[in-house]
Amino acid sequence: MDTLVDISIPWLAAQGAASPDVLSTQLDRLDRHRITHLPWGAVGSAPNASFAIAHDKSNIFLKFYVQEQHLKADYTQYNDPVYEDSCVEFFIAFEDDDRYYNLEFNYIGTCMMMYGEGREGRTFIPVEVLKSIRKQSVIKNELGEDAHWELTLSIPASVFIYHPGLSLCNIQPRVNFYKCGDGLPQPHFMCWSRIEAPEPDFHQSAFFRAVSFGKCPGI
Repeated sequence: MDTLVDISIPWLAAQGAASPDVLSTQLDRLDRHRITHLPWGAVGSAPNASFAIAHDKSNIFLKFYVQEQHLKADYTQYNDPVYEDSCVEFFIAFEDDDRYYNLEFNYIGTCMMMYGEGREGRTFIPVEVLKSIRKQSVIKNELGEDAHWELTLSIPASVFIYHPGLSLCNIQPRVNFYKCGDGLPQPHFMCWSRIEAPEPDFHQSAFFRAVSFGKCPGI
């Protein structure tokens, strides 16, 4: 297990049953981590993006904060190619698994989720599983040059179906976080942990970084 971690993810007590408004407010009080790297450059103005993250053993709580010029959410069905829209993404690999999960959401919360090793040959997570992810999307401002939006997510550990019985207590998975918009007028590809590759490719698990999910009370 890694001993050096880039984010210590705090415990939030009993938030799994909280309303999206309560969870969103709780996450607003935590540190925000910026998604700033543009390994492949940018055309025009790059978005501002950050996230806050916590857990309660059985759920990952994740909130994205985005300011960007173009707002698009054409896809509304589970496992649609939401990366073509105004999109945020969370990739995670558990234990020593060479395979990882990619969770991708457009700004209205439409989810695509897959599992596998590398970019090709990935397996979709079933829609019935994805329906357990709770979400709240809020558009803060559509006026002027930029749109401000926030997406709050409660992701049950049970969606990681290839890791049954997963507990989030005191573990150190490897992760990366992204902001993209492949189908926007000005496409962009931003990452939290910088990637070195000749062309846009988020499926570079060698550049995932370790994070630590905090100990759970009483465990």
